Amino acid sequence: MSENLTNQNVAESAEKIKSEGESIVDKISATAGSLAASAGETFEKVEDKAEEVWDKIEDKAEELWDKAKSGELTAEAKDKLEDLKEEAKKLWDKVVDKFDGDDTPAKTQE
Repeated sequence: MSENLTNQNVAESAEKIKSEGESIVDKISATAGSLAASAGETFEKVEDKAEEVWDKIEDKAEELWDKAKSGELTAEAKDKLEDLKEEAKKLWDKVVDKFDGDDTPAKTQE
């Protein structure tokens, strides 16, 4: 009789362990599924943002290309260069004004 009780206890314990194991596996599977869904949503958000940024870059590149083709960029660059030349002349004149000797470089002609 004690053998039957032991076998019964072992069988009950094994069934309990099996049941708990299946329960743990179910919980792990549910958690993994939830994580996968969350990761998928996050990936979609990142993908959408990346697409928005790419579209903005394409738009800016197209705008710059159109300006380059029309000569607008050249005109803007020329204006900036003229401004830089004016600033350089002013700076040179300030440097010349600091000298008070015969070695004084000549002021630029405007």
